[in-house]
Amino acid sequence: MRSLTACVLLLVIPISAAAWGEKGHLMINRLAIEVASSKLPEFMNTARGQIIYNAYEPDRWREEGRTSPMNIAQAADHFFDSEYWGAISTIEPDRYSFMNKVAAKNIDLVKIGYLPYAILENYGKLVNAFRFWRNAKTPQDRESARSNAVYVAGVLGHYVGDGSQPMHMSIQYNGWLDTTPNPKNYTKDRTLHSRYEAAYVNAAVEAAVVRRKIQPPHRLNNVWDSIKQHLTQAFADLEPMYELEKTGEFNPEQPRMKGTDFIVTELARAATMLSNLWYTAWVESGEPVADQNAKE
Repeated sequence: MRSLTACVLLLVIPISAAAWGEKGHLMINRLAIEVASSKLPEFMNTARGQIIYNAYEPDRWREEGRTSPMNIAQAADHFFDSEYWGAISTIEPDRYSFMNKVAAKNIDLVKIGYLPYAILENYGKLVNAFRFWRNAKTPQDRESARSNAVYVAGVLGHYVGDGSQPMHMSIQYNGWLDTTPNPKNYTKDRTLHSRYEAAYVNAAVEAAVVRRKIQPPHRLNNVWDSIKQHLTQAFADLEPMYELEKTGEFNPEQPRMKGTDFIVTELARAATMLSNLWYTAWVESGEPVADQNAKE
């Protein structure tokens, strides 16, 4: 059964659809560390080159081939097809409990995607790495915890970036599907995904412009709710993005102001969210573990 599921996964998941392309992902992490570094431990600022590099790491894993077990396992963490489930606000923080409910609704487990959990789980890993850095008993342990924090912080940025790209929140991930109603006559161009997030960003989006829209980091009162709100906003931007595409706003050979500003806003929202998650993880790591006395 698991072998069959893996084979189906290769057929339905858009392996080549990588949100923002390298430039956009690196930009998100670069700008996030610029705005958040003063509120984070100094080693985060010192390691900014590594943090920026790791923004693209989950897409580098794809280079091992479509059929590698590693690629099969992580491919669904890059997206969430909202139409299969409904309101993003109703999903729960336990990946496997959610999967049970998906199965109970007869929704295909391999089609829906698990991006919300990739963000939440990597956030948890970052809190843990920060906590072990704070509590390290030896210089060697502290250095290992530092390395873990830097790596996870960078990878977390990738998924936060994926979560700001509208097509990563929808079944309409690369031009409108032939199999769904299309009363507004949205494009069915199967190059839209890469044109929007890579070619256009490469041609028209500058980090300095994105930087002006990024907000200073603050502690998130409820991390899971904030993640769901981040993803809900991206899904809400899906049809406005398709409307802009109809008017020619995402032509990399002729960039236009509205299209550029739309993407700049999404990238800035991702960098703001990432800096908030990093800062919240750092603060939380200095607090007692909420359920440390719970029975296993």
